[in-house]
Amino acid sequence: MKFGDPIAFLLIPLILVLSFIWNQKAKLPSINLQVFGWKVAKTSRISISWIQTFLKVSALLLCVFALARPQTLSRSQERKANGIDIMMVLDVSLSMLIQDMGPNTRMEIAKKTFKAFIEGRQNDRIGLVIFSGEPITLAPPTLDYGLLISQMGTVEPGGPGLRDGTAIGDGLALSINRLKKSSAKSRIIILLTDGDNNVGRIDPITAGELAQGYGIKVYSIAIGTEGRVKQPLPVETPMGRSYTHVWVENRLNPTLLSQISSKTNGRFYRVQDESALQQVFRDIDQLEKTEITTKDKVHYNEEFIPFAYAGLFLFLLERMMSLIFWRQWA
Repeated sequence: MKFGDPIAFLLIPLILVLSFIWNQKAKLPSINLQVFGWKVAKTSRISISWIQTFLKVSALLLCVFALARPQTLSRSQERKANGIDIMMVLDVSLSMLIQDMGPNTRMEIAKKTFKAFIEGRQNDRIGLVIFSGEPITLAPPTLDYGLLISQMGTVEPGGPGLRDGTAIGDGLALSINRLKKSSAKSRIIILLTDGDNNVGRIDPITAGELAQGYGIKVYSIAIGTEGRVKQPLPVETPMGRSYTHVWVENRLNPTLLSQISSKTNGRFYRVQDESALQQVFRDIDQLEKTEITTKDKVHYNEEFIPFAYAGLFLFLLERMMSLIFWRQWA
């Protein structure tokens, strides 16, 4: 509670002086009271002047409290979040089964890092596109992070429905199509791949120019080691799926990805271990912060009326008792 006019409290010393004066005035003689036939013992004595003084002083103090304008504060906050629309584009070609970045496969590391990134956002719509030889949308930009993470959990390299290969241009183009009509202040694509573009209908550079035209940033990430690596290949057997391993030549095209990111004012990252990938996503998280505008409003509620009424009541009570009762008893 605060007071709008605390200067009113300077009247309190004056009231104390008045109370002393009133109490020192000629006092009415002590009397015996008889109420409804009951007689107060002769030893009971009532100081009329003290009661009058008490009522008048209490009334004046309450009026001073009312004049000081007690106020209660209430706050409200307007919060406006200018969220970012993000499309996460994940390569799910068979090479993502390669285990060259630690104890886990490239895909397991990518999914774990994507999940942590999603959980760290609050006001941004995030979508998911996967691609190998062709792309598919698993989730359009959404605030339903639970659904998004659930969809992420179903992703497996070489799964049914997509032909093998690495169609980077097609994956980018589909993501751009999901973002081009967005009204978000900032729109970004996070592209993660472990190979070079080798199939698809749309050239990656053309897709990058398309993103540039729509004002969409592309953060591209190339993961894995280059050269000869042992790649698991799924084999369907009567007992279920098993894997055989073959040596393959793993090729990346950092120049291509760097050109795409540069065109769109994004960044390119080269990653060869899990901790480096996590650091990349922390960097992106810092670079693409949601703008939140807050505006505090403070409301002052006047609370003087109850004190004014209480003071007026005590003053009228004192006057009424003085005129009706005490004047007759005096």
